Amino acid sequence: MKKITITKLNYWSLLICVCAFALTGCDEKDTPPIIENTPVLFTASKPNEATTRASGTSWDNGDEIGIFTIKNQSALQPDNIIDNNNNLAFATNGSGLFYPKGKSIYYPEDGSSMDVIAYYPYKANLTDFTYPIDIAEQSEFFYSANLKGVNRNSTSSNLVFRRVLSKLTLYIRPQISGTSLNGLTVVADGAPTKASFSLSTATLITDESSVNKIPLPLSGNNEQQVVSALLLPTTQANRTKIQFTIGSKTYSWLVPHALDAGKAYSYNITLDKITTGVQVSGYMEVPVYTASGTAPNSAKALHMVASNSWLNSAYTSNATSIRNYTVLFDTKSRIPYWVAYPMHPMYLASGNRTDAWEYDPIIPRNTQPELYSGWSTRGIDRGHLLASADRNASRELNKTTFYFTNMAPQNSSMNGGTWAQLEERVRYWCGQTTYDTLYVVTGCILPTAPEQITYTNDNNGKPSAIPKYLYKALLRKKKSDGMYTSIAFKMENANTEIPFRNSVVSVEELEKTTGFTFFTGLPPEVSVSVKQNTSLTEWD
Repeated sequence: MKKITITKLNYWSLLICVCAFALTGCDEKDTPPIIENTPVLFTASKPNEATTRASGTSWDNGDEIGIFTIKNQSALQPDNIIDNNNNLAFATNGSGLFYPKGKSIYYPEDGSSMDVIAYYPYKANLTDFTYPIDIAEQSEFFYSANLKGVNRNSTSSNLVFRRVLSKLTLYIRPQISGTSLNGLTVVADGAPTKASFSLSTATLITDESSVNKIPLPLSGNNEQQVVSALLLPTTQANRTKIQFTIGSKTYSWLVPHALDAGKAYSYNITLDKITTGVQVSGYMEVPVYTASGTAPNSAKALHMVASNSWLNSAYTSNATSIRNYTVLFDTKSRIPYWVAYPMHPMYLASGNRTDAWEYDPIIPRNTQPELYSGWSTRGIDRGHLLASADRNASRELNKTTFYFTNMAPQNSSMNGGTWAQLEERVRYWCGQTTYDTLYVVTGCILPTAPEQITYTNDNNGKPSAIPKYLYKALLRKKKSDGMYTSIAFKMENANTEIPFRNSVVSVEELEKTTGFTFFTGLPPEVSVSVKQNTSLTEWD
């Protein structure tokens, strides 16, 4: 998502200049003018997640947003607009600063509060606060209304855009290696292509009569083509039809699910053999099963933050939707395949550890181990994949890290030694302000044949597999230039005392070992090179 920070301009230098002019050109009894109020300056950070924006994931030179300010706790209507701040254009040169293209915005002089509504991209002429959307234009649309109750005493607030459209990415290859994709065309059909978005009510209204064929943009080469398309959200599966035409052959495929607003979906398409199993959530950190479909004997749970009352206002990003973590649980081995989660300073504090061991409320109980008293094997801990200290901003948040689906049988010395040191280092990396959100996947790797899997029992005497290795895959993006960096660690589940720095592997290698594809939201043109990194230079 795109974050906008609002701060007051520093006007000391301007005030000094005014005073100096007054002293040289006025009688000494004259009083220099006083600047009563200052305009609002908008600064933008690059998105924290893979976005559905067609032109990239950062602000470009010339990007413009539209701004309205209204009375606090009021609707976007003409009578509620403050100081005629009605659809004002702000633009950036790509540096992250947004400047008014005309009229500036000021906080109310009487000290009262205001709400801010913003959208991207800017459109000069809007009717009834409604933004028209035409998918044929393949233009992204963002909306924000989370910034409320700001006034001249506000020093820093975040204005966060949410994505309204869906994104569909298709990686297309020929069935026979060496066959050229030259001349390939891809068309979307069967779903509406036009809609309008009400900036007043934050609702998307689809024109159901606007069904039309839309050519989709292609990039790549003769061996692989990539479609990256923006589409209107849908409520029905099998409604959006994608047609692939090359030469005299046409292949059709129905998207097998509804398209949710703000989410990105990715599929591998082999012409003559269209595979439909690889679906990606809108979250950068959530892996997909490389072989397509779902991993064997798996149950998945997305845990959202139930209440954000603890959240510092400087971090507020969406009043109704903050994710906690996602777990993919192996119901046969009774341990997690992986736990995927964002790391950000907003989740961190001191104290608040609960030791509230409990069943995961989303995954069926009969598939989980009972771990109120730990594993039966001496020297084996209930090892958190998402560490308790990674979610200690509140006791309520911390309790979720003690779900049994977040536990793996872990060597006690490793858990309290080299693994704990790695967890502490991850929290350090999370706090580095030159980078955006840190995306983490922590998982288990079982022994492979002919090596035998060993087991330990839960409190009911039921077995769970003991992983041979534990791993962490990390990804982050630098704010200044948008460059991504990844690193991964694969550590033996034993008291080896091998430092985590000596356990570095590439994300690419980890993908081959685990059978999962990580960080699928990475732009295709940089994904391969980013995942091949094995150097800690960019991390230290």
